[in-house]
Amino acid sequence: MMSEKSLICCIAGKDIMKVVEKDFGQLPDGKIVTAFTLENIKHTQITAISYGATWQSFSVEHDGVKQELLVQFNDLAAYLDNPFHFGNTIGRVGGRLSKTDYDINGAHFTLTPNDHDNVLHSGINGFDAVNWHGEARNLGTAAEINFTRTFDDEFAGQLAAQVTYRLDDEDRLDIIFSGVSTENTLFNPMTHVYFNLVGKDQDISQHKLQIASRQHLEVDNHAIPTGNVIDNQNTKFDFAHLHALGQEHYDDAWVLDPSRQGEGVGLTSPDESLTLTVDSDRNGVVVFTANPDDSSDIKTALAIEMQTLPDAVNHEGFGDIVLPANETKTYTVTYQIKKSEDK
Repeated sequence: MMSEKSLICCIAGKDIMKVVEKDFGQLPDGKIVTAFTLENIKHTQITAISYGATWQSFSVEHDGVKQELLVQFNDLAAYLDNPFHFGNTIGRVGGRLSKTDYDINGAHFTLTPNDHDNVLHSGINGFDAVNWHGEARNLGTAAEINFTRTFDDEFAGQLAAQVTYRLDDEDRLDIIFSGVSTENTLFNPMTHVYFNLVGKDQDISQHKLQIASRQHLEVDNHAIPTGNVIDNQNTKFDFAHLHALGQEHYDDAWVLDPSRQGEGVGLTSPDESLTLTVDSDRNGVVVFTANPDDSSDIKTALAIEMQTLPDAVNHEGFGDIVLPANETKTYTVTYQIKKSEDK
């Protein structure tokens, strides 16, 4: 087993950013899964593991106590049996596709359905169920984890994909996705991360949510977009102003306001001592409330999935998820933590 490695950058004897690399477990084929942890000067930490390029931990030091913000697992076995996709990088296409056969600018491919007659989270071709090559590096006032992997699957073209986690000293985390393909293909990756700002297994109904959105997608009984866009006002989808989630269940897509001032999504703890803002360069967000225990109706996890609107390739006006051959596309999602003591 590989010993733990640490890379710490110092200026005048002061630790600036810490990077630690260690084994997280071993896959059935014998390959080692590596965990990379970044820690900034505020003792905010993020950990990502090479299996699924998965975001495994996000913790802050709040009122002198370490607080985990993700609903996550500490052992590899749980990530190998992970139907909720906790923390996984999802691709090539996140969300649902309503068709399985595609002709895209001369490239043809057929996908295997895994959700009724549809494809969910790329089906059997996912980014989430393979081990990526990972490297971490220290940038001084920031540090990053870089995962790379080449995919040759049911989608058209051989895709060279990259996922980068970059944490800075201002408690900002950027997750950057990029891809280049040998043929025209589809590319709409995202991070399937779940939050609970007060602790794992705790009720999230009093978490307060805000979404810079005026509309959401209408879906059918299999959660496939119909193509219709519905106004949020005076519906359960209206989060234009910060308010509690309540007991409603969500597995829905919001259209982010392109003229918004500020971040696309804000999530605040019940006592308003912690706020997480999330923004991206894409036009949609899927919010999903869940309980991984499945034995209770109480929702304990909130997924915030920043992406181009689901099933975009099959609906005019939903966005462009076609990746032309030999061109690189790059997307960025930004997470920012704000604590009451920092205000």
